[in-house]
Amino acid sequence: MNKKILGKKHPKTKAKESPEERTYKRPSWVKSGEERLCPECFKAVGDRNRYKLICMLGKKEDGLTVTTITKELKLKQPTVTHHLNTLRSVDAVEVENRGRERVYRLNRDAHCFEECQIPYN
Repeated sequence: MNKKILGKKHPKTKAKESPEERTYKRPSWVKSGEERLCPECFKAVGDRNRYKLICMLGKKEDGLTVTTITKELKLKQPTVTHHLNTLRSVDAVEVENRGRERVYRLNRDAHCFEECQIPYN
């Protein structure tokens, strides 16, 4: 019988990295910035459409509505909302309510743009 010896690690088990040590290679569509990105910044630019969204918001200092973004990116409204919520979760986007509309602006002071130097223009 194959009995496991207690307390012994399986030889193929990887040692877990602490969150501070984990970094990700910069995606090919992000042309400049740091070569390695922290998990939060990779989350922001890991999807090509999300990075396009960052660039769109970077060009409009007064912000954009979901309707405008949906038309520009040719994506469905739930997809755009999902991407915006993901960007909000890493503090890359700020929201302002204007009546029935929500206006989204890029948070240029966010960690992703200051320390990881993700370009947004």
